Amino acid sequence: MKRFVFNLVIAGSALYLCACQNSEIPETAFFRDFNLGATVERMNAVQLHPKTGGGGTTTAIGETTERRRNFELEYLLNDRSSEPFDETVFLNELKAEIAKQIRDADIQVNSAATNGDVFHFNYLTKENTGSVEVVGTRVEGNRYNLRSVVRESAGIKSNK
Repeated sequence: MKRFVFNLVIAGSALYLCACQNSEIPETAFFRDFNLGATVERMNAVQLHPKTGGGGTTTAIGETTERRRNFELEYLLNDRSSEPFDETVFLNELKAEIAKQIRDADIQVNSAATNGDVFHFNYLTKENTGSVEVVGTRVEGNRYNLRSVVRESAGIKSNK
């Protein structure tokens, strides 16, 4: 009987200690749902035809949880379109669409910038900080590359 009570106390203590561990803070809906290729597709850019695409996600759990998603897409430009492809107009429309996705996820953008063919956003929630960077590059005549990195840190205390 003593052994049974002892085992019960040990099992109860182990369960209590496991319950007290910091659980992983979830990513934001924006981080989870963002897809650069799907965003471009929704924009219905008639001059761009998908050729290849890929990406990946990494997560590192520690005192804070660091997450990263990357996208690398290649498009063929339609030279027969009635309107020539304008990188500046396209990137401005893409930037506006991504800003809308961030707002729709109820996330506060605390800074944004554009420099030529690159733009980025930094955002903040109660427990997450993150950033999105997008680079568009025209290569070898009729190809266009888009790259994006989305980073997010969870477990950050903010004053929001």
